[in-house]
Parts: sequence; C-alpha cells; structure tokens
Amino acid sequence: MCWICPERSGNNLPVTGFLNRRFFFVLLSSVTMSAPHTLLFAVEDYIARAGLPPKDAQDSFDAQSTIVGNLLFVSKIVFNPDGELFAVRGEELYRGPMPSNLSLDWFSSAKRVGKTDWDKFKFLLFDPQGNLYAVTKKGELYEGPAPSNEGVPWIYGEATKVGTSGWNRYDSLFFDSKGNLYGVTDDKLVMRSLTTNSADWWPYSNTTIGKGGWRGLSHFMAIGPDDALWCVDSQNGNLYKGPIPTKEDTNYLDTAVKLGWGYNAYRLMSFTVDKIMGSVMSCEFLPESGKIVSLIPELVQTQTYVNPSSSPVTHMFTFTKTLLETSTFSQDHGFTVPSGVEMTFTAVVPFIVGPEEMLTLDRSALRTWHFTKENHIPVQKRCSGDPVHFMKSPDQTRCMKVSWIRAKSLIQWSRSPPPQRWRCQLE
Repeated sequence: MCWICPERSGNNLPVTGFLNRRFFFVLLSSVTMSAPHTLLFAVEDYIARAGLPPKDAQDSFDAQSTIVGNLLFVSKIVFNPDGELFAVRGEELYRGPMPSNLSLDWFSSAKRVGKTDWDKFKFLLFDPQGNLYAVTKKGELYEGPAPSNEGVPWIYGEATKVGTSGWNRYDSLFFDSKGNLYGVTDDKLVMRSLTTNSADWWPYSNTTIGKGGWRGLSHFMAIGPDDALWCVDSQNGNLYKGPIPTKEDTNYLDTAVKLGWGYNAYRLMSFTVDKIMGSVMSCEFLPESGKIVSLIPELVQTQTYVNPSSSPVTHMFTFTKTLLETSTFSQDHGFTVPSGVEMTFTAVVPFIVGPEEMLTLDRSALRTWHFTKENHIPVQKRCSGDPVHFMKSPDQTRCMKVSWIRAKSLIQWSRSPPPQRWRCQLE
C-alpha cells in the first residue's frame, strides 16, 4: 500500500480544496462576519448611488457616495432586511444584490420574480421579519413572502389580502425596527403596530403623532439606523433627521436637524445594509473549530508484475502522478461580490496531521488564495515501494496498489471588522 498525500488548504466560507500531507481532501468552511454598515441608496433620474448617510449639513452625500449602477425605467425600489434589492420596471419585478458597478447591467444578473401587474402597486415595503407588504392603487393591502418565482403570481399564489380598501389614501408608509407601521394621511403622521388580523382596523385605531405639515415631508420618510426619523421636504429638498414624534410631542421640525438640501432631486431613496465585499484583506483559519466530515479511501493505480520465467526476478515499484489540487470559496451569509471582480489574499495552509488526523496550520507555508474563482495547483506526487521479488516458480504474479484517502473537512475562518466606509471589505 502506498499513500499519496496532496497538500491543501481551506477557508471559511464553504471552501473546497485539498489538504495535508496525507490526504487529498475537499474542504468546506463557514465564515464569521461582522455587522454590515447602513447605507443610503438613492436614484437620480436613472443613476443609482450608495454611501453612508450624511452626519451634518456639510457632509455632502452626492460628493462622498459612489455611483453603483443604472436603474433605467425603474419606478419603485425596496430593500429587504438582508439588503437585497427589489425593483419594479414596467410591469415586472426583479430582485438581486445591490448594484455595484455602473458599467454592468443590473437586470442581467438580477432575477425576474414577477412578470406582470407590479405597476399596479402604489407602495412596496418590508417589515423587519422580511414579509412584503404591497398597497395597490385601488387601496387594497397584501402581505406575503418575498417573491422568488416569476411563474407564481404573487397576489394570487403567495400573498394574502389583509386590507380591503382605503390604503391608497396614504402618502407614505414605512415600518420601524419593532414592526410598528407609520403612515402619512390627511397631512398627519400616524402609527400603530400592524398584524394581518388587524390590518383592516389599522386606519381607524392608529395614533396621531404628527398633527400637520407631513405631506410635504413625504418625498422620503424612513426610520434610520439610529432609530431616528429621516424625512425629505418635497419642495426644497431639505433632509431632516430627528426623534420619532410621540402623542405628547408632535413638533418634529422643532427638534430635527437639517442634514442637507437638494435631496428631492433623488426620485427614489431607501436605507439598506452594506453586503458588498470589496476585497479580502486577510483571514485567519480556525482549525480548532473545524472537523473532518469523512475519510474515503480511493484506489489510484494498480500494477501487476508477472514472472514468465523460472529465474528469480526483481522489480522496483514506483509511482508518479500529477494531481490537480482545487479549492473554491463560497458563502451563504448574504454578502455579494461584484461581477467581474477578482479577490485574492495571502494566508497559511491548513492540513491534516498525525495518526489522530488533526486539523492544524502550516504557518511556514503561505499561499495566495483566490476568493472569487477556483484555485488550481498541479502537484506532482511520487511513491516508491519495496522491491518486488520473484522466486524460481514460473508464472508467479505480484500486484501493487496505490491509494490515497479523500477527506472532507469543515474549517472556519474569521476576519476583523471592515473599515469605516461604505464599501464593505473583508479584513
């Protein structure tokens, strides 16, 4: 028996690879991510921008944000709590990661999840649990899971009508992080928790927390990452941030801070979370958190020797083979990599060692990992066995076999928090 042992490494999002001096192996891994930043996403004409929300009136969003895409003919946008964009274009609904490159067609990579009738909605909004609420222009309110299949009409196949009429009279509707629903109607700001069983009663049982002037602030209204209420004046474009009004204190503009002007130039605005990976700066493998999932012996080559004569014969068995080591990274944490971007980083090589088959790190060996594509490395392996001796008996045979063990392993890696800027980086 001859053991062949390609070396390979692993990583923290499912990674496939080869590990160790003893094992040819497929490596899977998971990643620990820090909390993503909140971004302000805005569309002027059809050009989409994303950046950190402004801190004060001198903090120009237009200057510090990044142009991320082209949303031509898009009439509505909404992000789910995981940062996935839903966009209405004509009658169709698309979903996909936030755009990240102006030169790329977002619709070519996004998934169409609705083929018709999405232009009939006045509002689309998600609650904190990721349930989609949709208000028709006729005033009906529907609730259901986020659409995922264009072959299933959302209204008829997945959603439930929870409000029968009157919902089209609102100028704005939005949720806070606790699931309370806010709305602007008759120039007033109202709020109350919403359940599917009480939706029809919500317009008659809500609480007025803003007595007047709210229609003019409804160009954009949302609860920001700091649990403050953000509004844009539709006339002068002033952006305000202030405490959420209460029944006892309804004077929002008296306590709100003006953070800029001209924001009415953005016809579509939304908060979202930064789930774009700009680069992988470094990573740390955590073999102590890993485990070997399976070990499967595989026969690689056999060699049969025959002695056709009656004279003693000696053969020296050798084996040489070039193995293609392959490793890939993947992750299911909602983070996305811009199309066409190549990410590489340098890290040590995890491997399996000893009769106990322990995962460890070879800190003397560094290699460059490709995060966005398969890693292929040809490695030549040689094996020499004992001499094969034949005695005098004719037609004597000897069979030599070469095998290795294919191992599947799970190993974790972690990173430090991203820098304080909008484009998320793995570091």
